[in-house]
Amino acid sequence: MRRRTMTGLVAATALAPTLAWGQAAGHGHAHSGNEVRIGRHEVELAVRGGQATLSIVDDKEQPVDGAAFGVTAVVLARGNERRTLEFRPAGGNRLVAPVDFQVDGKFRATVTLRSPGGELGTGRFNVDPAR
Repeated sequence: MRRRTMTGLVAATALAPTLAWGQAAGHGHAHSGNEVRIGRHEVELAVRGGQATLSIVDDKEQPVDGAAFGVTAVVLARGNERRTLEFRPAGGNRLVAPVDFQVDGKFRATVTLRSPGGELGTGRFNVDPAR
């Protein structure tokens, strides 16, 4: 009986930091490790299949309206070719862009975030694309 309690305690202790971090974020999603601060916003980039998705939260970790931003990304494609992506609103705090080219290894992108008042800043991402 003592062994079972210790095993449960070890498992709970191992998971606690992960669960607490996701809950503390206040927006209910697990962080991928692909977040970059741009101005007063935290921007997360995910690449899956033929699509890049950005999620934006404010400095209080609250989702913001993705339609309020203009977003472009310069991506290093296969053969060191630079390609530019134009992101479009996809509902809520998300924006998406089609990725119709291959990359060598990681998806390396410099993202520029703009508001109606002008450029808010840039952030660099180095993401493992999910296939």
